[in-house]
Amino acid sequence: MLITQRRFSNTFTFTFEPDTLTYSRTDAYGSHSFELPYGSIGMDPHRTTERNATLFNGGILLSAWGLAQAGYAMAHGDLLGIIFLFPGIACFLLHVLAKIELTSLGSDAGEIVLLHDKQYDRIMETIQERRKKQLLEWYGNINFANDPEEEIRKFHWLHSQHLISEGQLQQIITTIRNADIEGLDGIDDPIPPQQ
Repeated sequence: MLITQRRFSNTFTFTFEPDTLTYSRTDAYGSHSFELPYGSIGMDPHRTTERNATLFNGGILLSAWGLAQAGYAMAHGDLLGIIFLFPGIACFLLHVLAKIELTSLGSDAGEIVLLHDKQYDRIMETIQERRKKQLLEWYGNINFANDPEEEIRKFHWLHSQHLISEGQLQQIITTIRNADIEGLDGIDDPIPPQQ
């Protein structure tokens, strides 16, 4: 599944494969892309607003030029010289209006940025669903050969990532503690149950 987001000179492309996400971003400064497993994507979103720095810098330059031109024209009796101020003001207005709202997700391969548009919810839901599935495949089974406290910490982490419920966590902890008491070793139990 391929989803592309565009706004001004920014293009964000998400290619959803069964086990990996291929992400690419192209903007006025260049482009970069990488492929990563869903399980390595952090779900601690950071929302930011980006504005066009070129418009701001152009506004400063054109305002300085406009002030000089307007001052010169008005000093020589031309009251229409004030129109030289408008290009700088227009750049500042465009700078304020031409903004994009972004959400960033950290990952092992780099930052994944999503544009707030009509595709945003679909992309976030797909990443969350595939991340949950992959992390549960990686870490969702009890390995009785490991230290019981390590296994319990692993499932506490899965709970902190909102991948298993409180009830599932308690059931798993009980299973691990009971197995530790009974002396079961080397058994791989397919818990947690699906939500």
